[in-house]
This record gives sequence, C-alpha cells and structure tokens, in this order.
Amino acid sequence: MYFCVRNKINMDTVRKRGEIISIEQRSLVSQRYRRITRAVNSEFWGSTSETAHSLYVGSYGRGTAIDTSDIDILVELPRDEYNKYDALRGNGQSRLLQALKNAILQTYPNSDIHGDGQVVVINFSDGIKFEVLPAFRQLDWWGNWNGKYDYPDSNMGGNWLTTNPKSEQQAMKEKMLQAMVCYSTHVSTCVKFVITILGVTIFRES
Repeated sequence: MYFCVRNKINMDTVRKRGEIISIEQRSLVSQRYRRITRAVNSEFWGSTSETAHSLYVGSYGRGTAIDTSDIDILVELPRDEYNKYDALRGNGQSRLLQALKNAILQTYPNSDIHGDGQVVVINFSDGIKFEVLPAFRQLDWWGNWNGKYDYPDSNMGGNWLTTNPKSEQQAMKEKMLQAMVCYSTHVSTCVKFVITILGVTIFRES
C-alpha cells in the first residue's frame, strides 16, 4: 500500500515539474532558437533558414527539462569546416568555438557569450541559458551519414568526440515508456489489493 501511494506522489511531482516552463517561456526559447539557428546558417551555410541544420538536444530535446537554465541545441556545420579546423595546429577545436561565438554575436552583440569546453554558452539577462554544440555529420566509407556526429572538445589541447542524439533521445523515450508501464502495473496491483482488503472487511462486518 505504501509503495503505491509513494509512487503516486512521485508521478504527481514529476507531472507538476513538467509544467514549470510556461508557454511564454517556451515561446521565447523558440524565438531565440530560431535566431541562433539563422545566425549559424548565415555564417556557415550561406542560408537564412531558422530551422535547418539544428535541433534541440539534452533535457529540453527529450522533453524532460524543468526550467530554462540549460537549453542545449546542436547545430550542424559543413563537413569542410571540420577538415579546416582539424588541420589547424594548436587546438583547432577552440578556434571553431570562437568562430561559432563570433557568428552568434552578430545577432546578440550585448549578450554574455563564450566558449566552454565543447559548447558556446549564451547567458541571457533573464536567466535563460543556451549551450550551442557545433557538430559535423559522421560519414562512412561510401559518404553516407551513419546517424552520428563529431563535435569539438577544446579541453586538454583539443580533440574530437562523437554523439548520436537521436539514438539517445529514443533510448530515453523507451525508458520513460517502461517507467509509465511499470507505474500503471503497480497502481493496478494496488487497487486490486485495496478492493480485496475492503471486501474482506465488509464480509467480516456483515
């Protein structure tokens, strides 16, 4: 009985936390996401698209964020840019982050923007923070994308790391679905247990 009540409280808490980000905040996040994407596309792709070559990742991309203090987005850059910065001596990864920073500064010249390890961080005065990860599609021997991205790590002299955000998001969705099924099963068991106890009590009283 305690197990069921405890899990009911936990699920209600999660549900309420999921509503902390207001519609107004989500609208503002979306607006800034589009402007950042356009700035990156303008600099690296010669495009004014506000949606191409970018996606939400991290907790916001998974739909599990409870606030706007850490909005992670991945921006895809042309593979030629990878070759360019990979060939540089002296931490080309750090120089890539600086190039991305300068591109975003064209749109947000008064914001606190700086490189930090693998990302470019944008701190807005209202507390919303974006972390922008530059990434490159990883290609196989035949030139086909394998679903993974290479991204820079400017720590320890610089190197390249790999991520598969779509796969990670899908794995998280599957875990959440399993948790929901587990919760539903426990609630059903709990209800049956309560009905049984009540039935026994009523039978004894009668």
